[in-house]
Amino acid sequence: MNKELLSMLLPKTQSLEKTTGSNDAITVEDINLILSYANLSREEYNFLLMKFVSADTYKSNFVSEIALRFYDIEDKKELLDFDMLNKLINLAVVECCEPKCVFCKGTGSIITLDNVSDCPHCIDGVFTFTEQVRCYLLSVKSFIKYKSKFEQIKQLIQDIEISALNKIGE
Repeated sequence: MNKELLSMLLPKTQSLEKTTGSNDAITVEDINLILSYANLSREEYNFLLMKFVSADTYKSNFVSEIALRFYDIEDKKELLDFDMLNKLINLAVVECCEPKCVFCKGTGSIITLDNVSDCPHCIDGVFTFTEQVRCYLLSVKSFIKYKSKFEQIKQLIQDIEISALNKIGE
């Protein structure tokens, strides 16, 4: 994704009047200006840029901020090692922000030379994350041990997304 996708979230002009034919394109500077007036937290800012601009810098910043925040609210007796926490956060980010199926590229169909069939990995182009897929991605035998923490992390990311979108007026 790139800045054009983020620009679809925001109005190009403040008035509803017809423009006079000038270039109405939005620039990176316009995006930064709009986001600076939205009073976003660092988490919300990095989330929006991670999701709509697709820069790895923002994703790594967002993941580290979520890890620090999760360590602050987590019970010290049940603390996960940092490596597993990082894997869980990255998986939650992928589920929340990049749900497009990688096998059919989000079309929902697999096309071969002799037929077109429904993709078995997704529903209408949205990848289906099963327990088995999560275990494979996390390199663990059982996901049950991490399920509650994963759900907490996923809920935290969804709350940040809702808050950020509310602040920019979406």
